[in-house]
Amino acid sequence: EHRAVREGGTSRDVKTGHGGIRDIEFVIQFLQLLNGGDLPGIRVPGTLDAIAQLELAGCLTMQERSLLEENYAFLRKIEHRLQIMFDLQTHTLPATDEELRKLAVRMGYEAPTAGESSAPSLAPLAAFKRDYQQRTELNRKILNHLLHSAFNDDTGAEPEVDLVLDPDPSNATIQEILGKYNFVDVHGAYHNLMTLATEKVAFLSTRRCRHFLAAIAPRLLAAVAATPDPDFTLMNLSRVSDSLGGKGVLWELFSFNPPSLTLYVTLCASSQYLSGLLTTSPGMIDELMDSLVLDKLPTRAQLEAALAELCRAAEDLDPILHSFKNSQHLRVGVRDILGKEDLPASHRALSDVAEVCLRQIAEWEYERLVEKHGEPIIHNRPREGQPSEFVILALGKLGAREPNYHSDLDVVLLYEADGHTRHRHRSRRDSSTTNQHFFSQLGQRIIKVASQLGPLGRLYEVDARLRPTGRSGPLATSFAEFARYFESGQGQLWERQALCKSRPIFGSQAAQDEVRQLVRAAITAEPWRPEFADEIRAMRQRLEENASPRNLKRGPGGTVDIEFIVEMLQLKHAAAHPNVLATGTLGGLAALGQLNLLGEEDASYLHTSYRFLRSIEARIRLMNTTARHDLPADEHELNRLAYLLQYPSREDLRQDCAHFTFENRRRFEKIFAREGTQVGAEV
Repeated sequence: EHRAVREGGTSRDVKTGHGGIRDIEFVIQFLQLLNGGDLPGIRVPGTLDAIAQLELAGCLTMQERSLLEENYAFLRKIEHRLQIMFDLQTHTLPATDEELRKLAVRMGYEAPTAGESSAPSLAPLAAFKRDYQQRTELNRKILNHLLHSAFNDDTGAEPEVDLVLDPDPSNATIQEILGKYNFVDVHGAYHNLMTLATEKVAFLSTRRCRHFLAAIAPRLLAAVAATPDPDFTLMNLSRVSDSLGGKGVLWELFSFNPPSLTLYVTLCASSQYLSGLLTTSPGMIDELMDSLVLDKLPTRAQLEAALAELCRAAEDLDPILHSFKNSQHLRVGVRDILGKEDLPASHRALSDVAEVCLRQIAEWEYERLVEKHGEPIIHNRPREGQPSEFVILALGKLGAREPNYHSDLDVVLLYEADGHTRHRHRSRRDSSTTNQHFFSQLGQRIIKVASQLGPLGRLYEVDARLRPTGRSGPLATSFAEFARYFESGQGQLWERQALCKSRPIFGSQAAQDEVRQLVRAAITAEPWRPEFADEIRAMRQRLEENASPRNLKRGPGGTVDIEFIVEMLQLKHAAAHPNVLATGTLGGLAALGQLNLLGEEDASYLHTSYRFLRSIEARIRLMNTTARHDLPADEHELNRLAYLLQYPSREDLRQDCAHFTFENRRRFEKIFAREGTQVGAEV
């Protein structure tokens, strides 16, 4: 190649030019040398025969064989025509277009006919030039891919490459090469590395897998060495890769897409949740790659359309819903780790996935319940005779549109008005029931489908205990009963506080709008009194009693401190300032600051602190630790968390958490002392 350049370029030389005959021959011979020691079938003379045998042995794919055979035949045909034209042993394309056109004709691009115009046609010349360029570029792409990273231009093969390819390296060699990568058990690491080089699926080529692993081995080992526990990372890499199958394809991908290698190592090093999704859900590797390629996460409308299509004509929702949720959580988690999405965007995406799943379950179960009992019909004016609407009101993290990867789904189930069901087919009138019974049954079915613990695990933990009728009352409540409960003063302060983080997520637009008005009326049903601040502060103290000091949610200065500040101020000011009831804690802080209902400095600081603590909580959830809100006490776990957050050290992370929680608690006490009656409260 260097000689071809030195002798005047590479584009016109059919033999030594880029993508030319010699490129194909040399790479095919290299693959024969690499694998021929124990594959007698590939020890054949002749390039075309060697290509065929290499494909049969699994060293080339069918597509690579087909393209290389076609392109090699094309180039050799050009070589033959050149030597016939010039009666010379030449491999150089003519310099003039006229001679190139003659070559194109000899190649079959144009056949002279009687009466042909004297003006030479440029069509065959252009077609020949196009084909020649495309075929040589394609050759080059394939051959570069087959050799990619296997050699360093200056120093030759790196020792890690030789280690993977060596069938029987000595203990000293293993120690020398892997000893620099921070492994505690070097020989265990070698075993796990060679597991990565072996395909578990019988019809996949281990030789091709080993070849491409060798190509990425130096970068892969360097990435593993940078993790908190290289031995664990490589072992988990081996486990996850075995479950995925098709390792060779994975190593090929990593050879030309380095970010995907880094991401894969990060997942296996510190995110048990995401690596668990990869091992338990077939096809997740495609979602992993999509998350690297896509510019942004899908919208709620796109999610709805995708899930509806998956469920069309389905007989069992459960596996579809689990697969859908897992694939979307993998996408969100990957982009979260890579920093492609900020915290609110990740929360919104997780919220959208949960809403879409609940919507699909609700629609599915509604139709089946209508088949059994008929459609619920309103018996009172002004909508007498019309179907009664059903609304799911989300509370908590789902209502705030700020759920995490394992958040429960708190809901209140509402229906428009009382009445009885009516069958679409009158012959089944005898099985009708009341609207309340119908919608309570519907709620039970939704909760059962979402919360049941089956072979695929639990989809979501759905909690409807916050309904106005209490745990022992009907599961579904009518709009009128919901309004009466709060208007009569039965509604407790904590219930009105919970409604500050609520929003309807299922139902027609008109029904959702009506529920929003009911919620706003419930929140403002009782005029604000300073004693309410004292009561909310006492509730916060009770939540803290059983929490570890390391708990970033319920512990002193945790995220609940900030949430209670926002909800207390929303309850106080909602009647005079309706816009204060913004969605979510961050939205509430922004609204309070804009309306000058919370000091600008406090609003800004609490906004920063809330994002910080929730981002740590998200990474803890990705690690899948037992205590999902606690800063890990185990030093190894804390190291992994710091690595996942890209912190310089675990001590830096610990200090920042201590600073934010201390300052949150100080501001919490100051604000509640100002708003309540306890003038002497500590600040």
